[in-house]
Amino acid sequence: MTLSIRLPAEDETLLERAAAALHISKSEFIRRSIAAYAGKVMPVERAAAEIDALYIGKGGGLRRPESVANLARRAILERLREKHGYAR
Repeated sequence: MTLSIRLPAEDETLLERAAAALHISKSEFIRRSIAAYAGKVMPVERAAAEIDALYIGKGGGLRRPESVANLARRAILERLREKHGYAR
């Protein structure tokens, strides 16, 4: 999903400096920031269920790939976990 936001110049500068300090893109910095903030304001169980629903659908497959019967879907889940570190 693409999202467009407007930032004041000082916020954009802050974003650029912070992302550069971590050697990551501005988009990655924003994704990490959203995940960190969401984790603080939402109960862990709810956040986990929303991540599952967003990426795989309801049923907890992201947390337990072995529970997914479809072998192709299970392989995709395992690759997502390896690539993005979900549910570790």
